[in-house]
Amino acid sequence: MPEKLVQIMSVNDLKPGMILGDDVFNTVGLRLLAKGTTLNERSIAKLHMYEIDYVYIVEEVSIEYARKHEPKVVKSRSIKKLNAFKAFKSSYSKGVNQLHYHIVDIGEGKNISISELFTISEDMLSMMETKSDLFAFLHNLRMVDDYTYTHSVNVSLLCNIFGQWLGLRGEDLKNITVAGLIHDIGKTKVDIEILNKPGKLNDDEFEHIKKHTVYGFRMVEKQNIDKNIKMAVLMHHEKYDGSGYPLGAKGDQINDFAKIVAISDIYDAMTSNRSYRERFCPFKVIENFERECYGKLDTKFLLSFLQNIAYNYLNCWVRLSSGEEGEIVFINTQQLSRPIVRVDNTLLDLRVEKDLFIEEII
Repeated sequence: MPEKLVQIMSVNDLKPGMILGDDVFNTVGLRLLAKGTTLNERSIAKLHMYEIDYVYIVEEVSIEYARKHEPKVVKSRSIKKLNAFKAFKSSYSKGVNQLHYHIVDIGEGKNISISELFTISEDMLSMMETKSDLFAFLHNLRMVDDYTYTHSVNVSLLCNIFGQWLGLRGEDLKNITVAGLIHDIGKTKVDIEILNKPGKLNDDEFEHIKKHTVYGFRMVEKQNIDKNIKMAVLMHHEKYDGSGYPLGAKGDQINDFAKIVAISDIYDAMTSNRSYRERFCPFKVIENFERECYGKLDTKFLLSFLQNIAYNYLNCWVRLSSGEEGEIVFINTQQLSRPIVRVDNTLLDLRVEKDLFIEEII
């Protein structure tokens, strides 16, 4: 019986019909092709376009050959990025577990260590060469299990990058990172069945969920930590127009850290898989922000976030609602959710092509 052996192969030597032995990532970590993909002329052309040097290919070989040959180690951009993603994934799982233990300790009244909490996120952030890496890695790492904790880790990482875009440094950057990490701490006091309900909440259930902001604030209010972190825990569901909770605060009554956490919170919730729905494409989320959130979230913070998010996907490949695949070549600043996409030799301006939209980052 022949055995399957995964071998490194130059992209120049690929032929249609070959099967990928591992995922292929572009230079910012977005997955171009999945393990097990049967290559065709178009997928091979995509690898050339993204300047991928080498990929793993599955070959059927004799048992004798398999025993004598080990996969070659070849350095390339895609393999380097894949290794970075695997290291991030390991650190991420460790960080989620560490956060769980810290939240339990805080719930029991133990002192909060800002430095220890910050280290959870800092270890993951240190693995990224660019800010774009975070969005690429999270795009390939969306999980449903332990949503409260994975969500909190994601929001913390997003708050750190967002804080950098806003010019935060030093202790402020550390504190906004920790604020993201514990913003939902009050959910540990919420009925788990309501928290994980696979569907729309009724009015009573929603009122119960809304109490998590107050529960969380009570857990941290007497801790010796920065006031902004406490305010982020309490106010991250407040809205600029006063329609939020628990205080109904509006405008500048809302703490700036809470505004940053709120935007990061919504973005991650919409781009994550949930038990009752699939995640939304980042450009669908940007469209939702543009349509529904101006006036409800502080414009100066929201615009900065959306612009930076959109530009992170410049030159990335996407699948359109028509099924066509193309490359984002220009971001429309007047409508960030609808960039210009090149499909083959045709430029499609999605501001004009109203019936088309970005279905998926690929």
